[in-house]
Amino acid sequence: FVRKTRRCYPNPYSCIDVREGFEKREASQCTWTHFMSEIDGSRDGSPTFFEVPLSSTKYFISVYAPENSAYTLTVLADIGAFPRPGANGRLTARQLSELQVQISWDASGFVPPGISDAKQYWVYSSMLLESDNRTNMAVFLRPDKIMNTVCGLQNNTDRQYSIIPADQCSNGKCNATIDGVITDKRYVFNIVAESYRGHRMAYAGLIMRTNWEVIRQAANDRTLRVVGAVSGSVLG
Repeated sequence: FVRKTRRCYPNPYSCIDVREGFEKREASQCTWTHFMSEIDGSRDGSPTFFEVPLSSTKYFISVYAPENSAYTLTVLADIGAFPRPGANGRLTARQLSELQVQISWDASGFVPPGISDAKQYWVYSSMLLESDNRTNMAVFLRPDKIMNTVCGLQNNTDRQYSIIPADQCSNGKCNATIDGVITDKRYVFNIVAESYRGHRMAYAGLIMRTNWEVIRQAANDRTLRVVGAVSGSVLG
């Protein structure tokens, strides 16, 4: 919730009620608000960005959650220091072998350029439970298990899988190889870009089911010849 010029607003309680039996989220009733994220529940757990022009206007910000939550609020005047994931955060993946997956992504950019640059990329990998499913396309995976924000990845994984220096990327393309995956399991992969100013931004994330089946053909009675392999499939 963002309001210009008036300190006592915005007031989330003017349009949100979490009392049992009286639950409501009515955006039209939010008083004295210039900007707010979606409050109908469809984007609970997703990151919100609000960018304003440089001016002398004062902005007052309220962060509200209808249930006990943890969040990070970053206010940045020099927006050129903040990494912006390339290709809108899209990742690609392919299975190289039975126990090995390669993920690829576009290098992050900076607007305006010249303020900072990418220092390194944090690679995250986590095996999903069969019950782990996306609630909607705006949240990856769901509000209580977020895998496309920096703090969400830190809270829902033991640690990063590896760190790739930005100078290892070539022509704006970056790759990382992940070893030790288990066949026929779903994995979530994601990347966090870090700038030299220390600001971090997560990519969109990707879910992949590993599946490696070697197909052999008998050349003679004593020899088997490998003629192909079925690799993993990207689910989202």
